[in-house]
Amino acid sequence: MQKAERLLDLAALLLRAAEPVSWREIQEQFPEDYGGATGDAAIRKFERDKAELLELGIPVRWVAGDEDQGSGYVVDKEDFYLPDLKLPPEDLALLYVAGSAALAQGAFPYGRDLAHAMNKLSFAARAPGASEVAAVAALRLSSGDGEGAGRADLARALEQLSQAVAARKKVHLVYAGAERRARTERDVDPYGLYQRGGAWFLAGWCRLRKDLRSFHLARIVSLEVNAAAPRTPDFEVRKGFSLAEVATREPWEFHIHAPVLCRVRLDPPLSPEVRESFGARARWVDGEVVEVEATNAEALVRHVLSLGDAAELLSPRPQRDRVRSVLRALARRVS
Repeated sequence: MQKAERLLDLAALLLRAAEPVSWREIQEQFPEDYGGATGDAAIRKFERDKAELLELGIPVRWVAGDEDQGSGYVVDKEDFYLPDLKLPPEDLALLYVAGSAALAQGAFPYGRDLAHAMNKLSFAARAPGASEVAAVAALRLSSGDGEGAGRADLARALEQLSQAVAARKKVHLVYAGAERRARTERDVDPYGLYQRGGAWFLAGWCRLRKDLRSFHLARIVSLEVNAAAPRTPDFEVRKGFSLAEVATREPWEFHIHAPVLCRVRLDPPLSPEVRESFGARARWVDGEVVEVEATNAEALVRHVLSLGDAAELLSPRPQRDRVRSVLRALARRVS
């Protein structure tokens, strides 16, 4: 019997069973696979098959018997079957498109879980092609085939951090800073993951800086999840934390120094893109002057410079002088 066929038949046997299936019954149903080999070899083969079913999203487990039923193996049907979502066909199509796009990135938190969910959804909805998409994605996620070294490293980091976020386990990072790539070692309580501008970030409490920080995953040199007491959380998320607020934070809103109020004048007409580039917390005065509270004023200086002659940093004075200094340096290079 081919391995894939054996796994499908084993899953079907356990799903159809009204009571736990004993090891003896399994051996009788699969005499060539589990019955003919020696005891230890047969059990090892079954354990490998059970692990592969779990990898495919089919949770097989052993239950001890009682006075009402015997011991044996079961599939947790509540974990395996999805409730009827009662989604119209167009919503199902959108769901598959979104799931496929996420899996196509190759690096996505809970990628295996997403592949399994798509597989279950396609099974329930009989959506053409969806099960094949999920199966290929699950295989690629399991093997790592088709990914470059950088993408594979990012996928592993996302998987480790996703598990640490869910289990509330602290992580130890070796992190390369943005300036001169100076490396620091720090322990972080991971609160959540978010994506912005095509890049992934970890938001969490930095025990070194004693502050909420965001970490660019591409600058994480190495990470280690605390393996001690895996079922015991290492921390509680601080009250008031909002991943949505952190994910929409502009570069000048990262906590580098005390807040300073900055005012920028912009030449009309203002495009929607320019207005939106100052973020959701910007305050507009007379339609042409924008006020932002910066805790990383150097980042705001870079943003103003990127807008060219259409923007002028009015205040505070140190940042205005910084813009002038950069412009004078550029003028000397051109001349």
